[in-house]
Amino acid sequence: MTAKQQPDIRAITRLVPPGGNLVQGQSELAIDPALAEAADRIISASGNHYSPAEGTDELRRAVAQKITVLNGIPVDPDAKPLELLITPGATGALVAIARAHLQKASALVFEPYYPYHKRIVEELGGRIETMPLEAETLALDTEALRARCRELKGRTQFPLRAIILCTPANPTGKVFNETETKAIADVCREIDLLCVSDEVYEHYVVGERRHISIAKLEGMRERTITVNSFSKSWNISGWRLGYVYGNSSLVAPLNNPNNVFYVCSPTPLQRALAEVLMANPSYYATLRERFMRKRERAVEVLSELGFKIYDSGSAFYIWARIPEGYHDAMQLNEALIREAGVAAVPGSAFTDRDDWDSYMRLCIAREDEILESAFGRLQKALSPAAKI
Repeated sequence: MTAKQQPDIRAITRLVPPGGNLVQGQSELAIDPALAEAADRIISASGNHYSPAEGTDELRRAVAQKITVLNGIPVDPDAKPLELLITPGATGALVAIARAHLQKASALVFEPYYPYHKRIVEELGGRIETMPLEAETLALDTEALRARCRELKGRTQFPLRAIILCTPANPTGKVFNETETKAIADVCREIDLLCVSDEVYEHYVVGERRHISIAKLEGMRERTITVNSFSKSWNISGWRLGYVYGNSSLVAPLNNPNNVFYVCSPTPLQRALAEVLMANPSYYATLRERFMRKRERAVEVLSELGFKIYDSGSAFYIWARIPEGYHDAMQLNEALIREAGVAAVPGSAFTDRDDWDSYMRLCIAREDEILESAFGRLQKALSPAAKI
């Protein structure tokens, strides 16, 4: 068998102008003015040197406060061995986890999956196994999960070591509900698995859904490594600042690869973020409200064009079946690039099978004028009078 060819997201991004870019999963909104001022001041004062591999004291304390207040999970920034590390984005944390815990072992991801979850583990000597969600609803079959994990746990080569839970999920935006999250926790406890909980999109949960940090569930604090990032929620993907926390027996070993691979995260940027991270109590509520409006507008336009929108419960990505009359999202995307200078990501970028070839991921983390430009291009290309 040959591996399914997956579209290159970054290559697609380079094919469209900014006004048609619904492709790459980064927030392109303006940086917070207070954060920009702090960074400028600290850099100008020559605060540009090495810092500890585990992060500056200022940011580690601010992040510990954030986790305690907003996630309800006590974290001690002074704990020895370490419970909390600052990393070069969530990617840096995932690299350290793969190096420290997943070599010659496997981790299970839910499909459609975030490609870097697979790529990082396999580049560093592990293996990824997939658990497909139901095609239309993206529901998790909890009994099938239990059976699959038992099968993988018992094999001799690359035995199952962890479940990677991404909620809200990239690419679909799916917010795993309480029943599903508890079922994942049950499986981890029953057959002694780690849970790597990727919570990068936690602040984009909207409506009646709620974000659940799986580490809060009974018996999960000691077997969960939680990964997060400021790239999306603070519009600073190029700063490469993230963090990872959990029981010291799981987190402390991560600081060796964190140190060897990266030395430290950017020192002045850490100190700038520490100043503002918890300064505005309404920051994340305002962020959610802003993105809820973006999602409502996107759903309105895309639905009129015939897209079938998945009700994900979050508002950073739109996951949608392409309009009737089109059968392959990759072909449609190529036509949109060619005819209208607009693009999203075909669903085949996030899967090993054909089930999601007629789906697209659209990133709406753009300023409103950029979104309106992209929507206009889609309307021009896909209106009844258009011929693609």
